[in-house]
Amino acid sequence: MKGLKKIIFPIVFVVLLSSCGGQEVIQKKHDWPLEDFEYTNQFGEPLGKQDLQGKVWIANFIFTNCNTVCPPITANMARIQRQIEKNEMNDVVLVSFSVDPEVDTPEILREFASRFTENQDNWHFLTGYVQEHIEQFARDNFKFFIQKIEGQDQVSHGTDMFLIDQSGTIVKSYDAIDVPYDEILSDIKILLKNNK
Repeated sequence: MKGLKKIIFPIVFVVLLSSCGGQEVIQKKHDWPLEDFEYTNQFGEPLGKQDLQGKVWIANFIFTNCNTVCPPITANMARIQRQIEKNEMNDVVLVSFSVDPEVDTPEILREFASRFTENQDNWHFLTGYVQEHIEQFARDNFKFFIQKIEGQDQVSHGTDMFLIDQSGTIVKSYDAIDVPYDEILSDIKILLKNNK
């Protein structure tokens, strides 16, 4: 019985402590700073970190010529988009960075996006940088692996998606293939609630 009390007391203490502040807390946070950027979206318009200030966003990395994971990852992002719209989360956007920018022009990205969603107003597909830049940008900011081998049309990359808060800090990462939808929506709600 004493052993059980030793286990239960810390759990109860943590629960009480977390509820005292009145703010729910996101578990397994990263809190990675995100450098400033300005790229080009699928409509040929500039879009950067400053444009996303005050928004919660989900980001991922894809390319249109991908013959493996990118179509299902993009379909999963489209499902998140539908859930965001259903829950009327107006301050949430999606951002997909192309990992093959020399192929993925705005026009190609716009056509690719149209295969997965009818609403591109809150989903930005970004390009307008060189290959070396996106590889370094992903590595330095998202701890995310990208590599395009010269002479090949496929790009090796990870399969995570990321939650970014209203100030532009990378808060958390999730599996983009086996997506924890409920967890993502819960974490988004916490960010939106705590920002009020």
